[in-house]
Amino acid sequence: MRKVDPVDVKAGFAAFTTERMALFARLETLLRGTAHEKRDLSVLSETMLHSAYVAFEVFLSDLMLAYINRDFSVYQANLKSRIESSVSGKFGAGAAARTTFTVSKHINIQDLENLIDPTGWNMTFKDVAELKAKFADWILAAHGAGVAALNPSDTRLIDTARAIRNFIAHGSSGSKRIMNDKLVTISTGPACPNLSLPRGNHKIDDVGAYLKAFSGGQRRLLTFIMRLQAIAAGL
Repeated sequence: MRKVDPVDVKAGFAAFTTERMALFARLETLLRGTAHEKRDLSVLSETMLHSAYVAFEVFLSDLMLAYINRDFSVYQANLKSRIESSVSGKFGAGAAARTTFTVSKHINIQDLENLIDPTGWNMTFKDVAELKAKFADWILAAHGAGVAALNPSDTRLIDTARAIRNFIAHGSSGSKRIMNDKLVTISTGPACPNLSLPRGNHKIDDVGAYLKAFSGGQRRLLTFIMRLQAIAAGL
């Protein structure tokens, strides 16, 4: 039976983000000295952050699927419990007692995808707290240790990157407010790897300008992507 390998999922995301950073460097060189260099770099930075975070969401969905495929027991037990609870709640204990749940030791990847996500969409998580909860419910503890161990700096980096992605995608006043709130609290202290990322006293209206700006020796965009890459490697 073919297994989805978490190592391959991690390698794929690492390769994608490395390629995106190399692409940014090439385009940055081409834009140097052109009439619209500053504005083009702002737009490019927005596009790159959006692309990188969407890839990170896909990575998380694929990684969860890979871990469940590696050991189906925890997800299956959780699914059985949810089905029994649903049947009992809607139709009573008698109906629940007559409902059969077939336990499988192994399941192929296509059947697993259809079981976990019958609508065909990737699994997404509104924040790291929800990600940790799902991993705890569905993934063998040994496989989910990296997610469980996400520290406050990693959590704030991921949740802030998601807020920036949402503002780039939607441009709403609500998404801007959430993004600006997250950018105030993204750093957790002097030794935090997010130290170059908090905004100043002024709210961010042009997120591309914020992302392309140098802070801590490199453009913030690259710091975000490198942090996502490093976090993903530890999951």
